[in-house]
Amino acid sequence: MQLVKNRISINSVNIPKDFSVIAYGKGMELPAYTLERSIINLEGKIIKTVPVHEFALVEDAYAEPGKVIFFINDQNESREILDNAWALNLEGYLFSCNEIKPKGKIEVIKFKGEMCEVNLSLSILYSEVSSIKGVRANRILKELDFSDIDDFLAEKSKEIDLSLPQIILSPILLPSRYFVEKNLNKDVKDYYSMNFSNDANIIYTGVDSIPMRRISFELRKKGKKVKEILLDVEPLLAPIYLSLMTYYMMEG
Repeated sequence: MQLVKNRISINSVNIPKDFSVIAYGKGMELPAYTLERSIINLEGKIIKTVPVHEFALVEDAYAEPGKVIFFINDQNESREILDNAWALNLEGYLFSCNEIKPKGKIEVIKFKGEMCEVNLSLSILYSEVSSIKGVRANRILKELDFSDIDDFLAEKSKEIDLSLPQIILSPILLPSRYFVEKNLNKDVKDYYSMNFSNDANIIYTGVDSIPMRRISFELRKKGKKVKEILLDVEPLLAPIYLSLMTYYMMEG
């Protein structure tokens, strides 16, 4: 098995500061919410984050020029967004792990390689904390030393019971849903879902454990088998850690 630490690539990313909207396409929730949450938590600014289809249908006619960052991989989504942005003369940036042709005033910033979306997320977080002074930012910088990440993933992955048909994610971990579904091939629900009725792994962090334990309690009352997994790491890194776990488990 190839070590995960050898597939991690963290680079400095030039994140523009003159924007107020983040729009993300399918599979790009992780970098989009990594950027949003790092700005909210470390800079104290409020950023609107929406799916690209909501942006195209509702938001873009009212967006201010130069105020949009897109995270898109899908060619159809990018074509629709770039056409709309061109028609409205919008300025902005589009981050992608695929080959996407620029159009109008939207600059396309391409990333590539293994675990591209995860490495993009790590690079965004690294760039944010590197530009900010403070105890939390310094702590996150230290955590971005992944020299022992494979040992952590090996131990933590043992806690997930893949014989159970469902995985339920806490609100903090929701940006990793795409990778849990894709890499583990499991039915994935989250705190906001309805009708919890199957045996399940319930994965949460230290900051959102209470509401998830209520779901565990309700499932156990129904006679369901429940495995609780606490991912007790920095909340801004938690969805990235879970995404890395899915890669480790997929190849293990």
